[in-house]
Amino acid sequence: MGKAVRAIIIEGDKILVMHRNKEGSQYFTLVGGRVNDGENFEDALIREVKEETGLIVTASQHVYTELHPEPYNEQYIYLCQIAPHSNTIAIQPESEEALLNQFQTNLHTPMWSYAKSFGSLPFRTPQLQQAILLGMKKGFPNRPIKL
Repeated sequence: MGKAVRAIIIEGDKILVMHRNKEGSQYFTLVGGRVNDGENFEDALIREVKEETGLIVTASQHVYTELHPEPYNEQYIYLCQIAPHSNTIAIQPESEEALLNQFQTNLHTPMWSYAKSFGSLPFRTPQLQQAILLGMKKGFPNRPIKL
């Protein structure tokens, strides 16, 4: 049973998302990915955010757990703070996503979305999208909620 971590990163009026074009199917999701064997969730979160954006997570709080279809089954979603950075975000050359992008059939593009537009994005899991919208409006939970 696989597990994944995802990062909610909000800066001002923007939220970080990953645009996916998977063999012509386009959607958005949060930055993140697989927890490797022997890796704890926080280390996986830091690694995935760095690989997919170049950003450094400085603090995180587990806010949601989402049951998800294969290959992950469970996703652990964290509200994250990041270190000061330039405005440039990009897939890092050593990442799995950079390798996949080379084939042009499974593309990953990290990008900032205006919070006011986030609700209209074709998001991979609408229940998580709704939970994030509620969190942005009323505050995120202090303890993880199962979605």
